[in-house]
Amino acid sequence: MKQACPKYDHKIRAVAGDCMQPGLGISSSDREVLTENVNIVFHLAATVRFDEKMKTAMQINVKACRDVLDLCHDMKQLKSVIYVSTAYTQCPQNVVDERFYDPPMESEKMIHLADCVTDGMIEKITPILLDKWPNTYTFTKAIAEDVVRKNSRGMPVGMFRPGIGSHPDTHAPTISTSSAAT
Repeated sequence: MKQACPKYDHKIRAVAGDCMQPGLGISSSDREVLTENVNIVFHLAATVRFDEKMKTAMQINVKACRDVLDLCHDMKQLKSVIYVSTAYTQCPQNVVDERFYDPPMESEKMIHLADCVTDGMIEKITPILLDKWPNTYTFTKAIAEDVVRKNSRGMPVGMFRPGIGSHPDTHAPTISTSSAAT
């Protein structure tokens, strides 16, 4: 970067945000700057705690993802959006291919459930919701992939599913590739 554009740091502007807040907690003036000037978006914010409370994991991993895509739809110069997921969203699969999989629950239904049910109730039903997914991280990231699939129509979106190596005796998925694009 320093060779191609020695003063690139003059083009960087920090924008305050919070994935726990509606609209990512971005001020209207910062939102305007983003929609007018940004052309490449990397969305990789997430809570990676495996034991995160379902409501918190849904807000950060799913609803914030939807908010990022909504923001991207308003970007006038958008050239590319990269969503960083994880290979473990598809941990019930033996092989993970470059494609979208059916989510454990349709994204809008899960968002509605998380919004309507009390904290105590959702924690009681979390083991049932998780089903084949081992934790709220993999579950909500799988739901977020459904958000990407449904909310990125007409946008230049790519999805990256990084994984880590594992011992052959574990039940981690074998990754045939680490990316998928729409």
